[in-house]
Amino acid sequence: MALADPEKIDYIGIAPDGYCVLTVADPDPWDDPTAHIEALKAKLNTYMHFIRSGEIDRAYPDGQNTQRKILIALREAPPAAGVAFLQEANATITALGVAFSWQVFHAG
Repeated sequence: MALADPEKIDYIGIAPDGYCVLTVADPDPWDDPTAHIEALKAKLNTYMHFIRSGEIDRAYPDGQNTQRKILIALREAPPAAGVAFLQEANATITALGVAFSWQVFHAG
């Protein structure tokens, strides 16, 4: 459970478009949207600190001098409250100069 470890960067790499993409793996169900959103907030705070503190440049030198993007890879489509949170996160994170997106990936 990736969200269970809010201090861990799940995946990082360079995408074909040149972005350094930090991926949040979100395999958790949305049974409790409030708890799920809180877990995502904690994880996104870790990712933003990793980027803004410059730690990303030390930990992943290949990402130096690239634009950064956070991608949340969801196993399930979020409910309305989750979508609202993701839209709010998008506005906040992009205002800080980091691209942001989420996508639902179905297992199987």
